[in-house]
Amino acid sequence: MALAPILSEPGELGNPNYHMEAGVFSTPDLLVSQVLSGSIDVAALPTNLASVLYNREAELQLAGVIGTGVLYLVADTPLDWDDLRGRTVYTFARGATPDILFRALATEAGLVPGIDFQLEYAADQVELAQSLIAGRRTLAVLPEPFVTRVTETSPNLQPALNLQREWTRFFGAEAVAADGVEAAEANRDDGAPAEGYPMTSLVVTKRFANEHPAGLSALIDRYRQGLAAYAADPSATSAVAASLDLGLDAETIQAALPRLNMTWIPAAEARHSVEIFLEVLAHENPASIGGRLPAADFFLSGSE
Repeated sequence: MALAPILSEPGELGNPNYHMEAGVFSTPDLLVSQVLSGSIDVAALPTNLASVLYNREAELQLAGVIGTGVLYLVADTPLDWDDLRGRTVYTFARGATPDILFRALATEAGLVPGIDFQLEYAADQVELAQSLIAGRRTLAVLPEPFVTRVTETSPNLQPALNLQREWTRFFGAEAVAADGVEAAEANRDDGAPAEGYPMTSLVVTKRFANEHPAGLSALIDRYRQGLAAYAADPSATSAVAASLDLGLDAETIQAALPRLNMTWIPAAEARHSVEIFLEVLAHENPASIGGRLPAADFFLSGSE
């Protein structure tokens, strides 16, 4: 979604020496072999998958964080963590980031997943959203923009827990958004940083970063211009995103913008938050980050 303005008009990047070819894959896993082979120069990936690839000796670096989380607990009534006791929470992606993150947050809240409450898994977020809309479920972990699709279709449902806010509450790993479309609750006058965790990142091969810094800089500039376009004309830019056939209409995308948490945080600024995020995931499942924290050279320097 954050890259939609670029994906819709790849071509030149404002630098005549570079021409971009772009593609969208249905799941991050489909990118893995191409990233490992070096056939892709730049990719948007879950941050922990970038760590896994790094630990598999992929020659890549994290250029910056582009998303600070989109997960919410949807329910038919306002609730807090204690209200989950004795209930079943439906989620998706067993053993992946949404599952690990929710369990980690619940544990910090004083609950024991599997004892204090039960977890059941849908095949994916699409199936889970459909079950909520059909009224078969009333308590589930969902990402945006599916949260918006569900709550607009079923007015009795609401985002009852903002997991980005809960992350900041429990772990204090606040990601300061440099620009872009930030969470509505982060747009405050007190200068408080945006809430969330570095869930999605832009990665680049070491070869491309070393040999073509001007090309990478042009791409980052185009990306940031796209974020500005969402803020300046959300209706038109959401229509552009919808045209990419991502399974979402423009109205849903525009309504979801305040909770999509799209941003740009250069690697040097994001490093502390990334390391905390990966440590939390590793505590729950070391394999989710590739077994160990990446070394310092995982973070690209100078990617302003």
